[in-house]
Amino acid sequence: MRNFLLLGAVLMMGLFAACSKDGDVYDPVPQFNKEIDSIKAYLKANNLTAVQDTVSGIFYSISAPGNGKDSVKRTDTKVKTLYKGQLLNGVVFDSTSTTPAEFTAGNVIVGFQFALTKITKGGKIRVYFPSYYGYGTQAKEKIPANSSLIFDVELVDVVNP
Repeated sequence: MRNFLLLGAVLMMGLFAACSKDGDVYDPVPQFNKEIDSIKAYLKANNLTAVQDTVSGIFYSISAPGNGKDSVKRTDTKVKTLYKGQLLNGVVFDSTSTTPAEFTAGNVIVGFQFALTKITKGGKIRVYFPSYYGYGTQAKEKIPANSSLIFDVELVDVVNP
C-alpha cells in the first residue's frame, strides 16, 4: 500500500509540474489572437475590403468561383493547382510556375484545404490564415514558426471528384 501511495504522490507531482506556468506548456490562444490581429492589420493597411472572414479565423477573397460543377468534396480528391504561398511581409516561400502541381487535397495544410473547398474547377481564391491552419510552431525552410500565411490558389482541375 505504501508503494502505491508513493507512486500516486510522484505521479501527482509530475502532473502539477507539467501544468506549471514555468513549464513548457504551450497555450495557442494568445498566438492565434495575435495572428488574427496581424491579418486584420494587413488587410486594412492594403485597403483590402472585399475580403470575407470566417468564425474560424480564415479570411478569403474569391476572384473567380469556377465552373460550379467540379469541386473538392473529400480529402482523397486529386487536384491540379497553380498557387503562390507568401508571408504577410510579402516573402514568397513556394509557388508553381505555369505547370500545375498535382496532389491529394487532404495532403496539404488546412488553410490550403479550405481554399480548395471554396472554389470549383477554374476558380481562383486568395486565403489569409493564422499559423494554426498552416505550419503552427514548426519552422520550415523559408517560413518562421507561428507565421500567418497568404495563398493564391487556382483550381486548374479536379482529377477524381
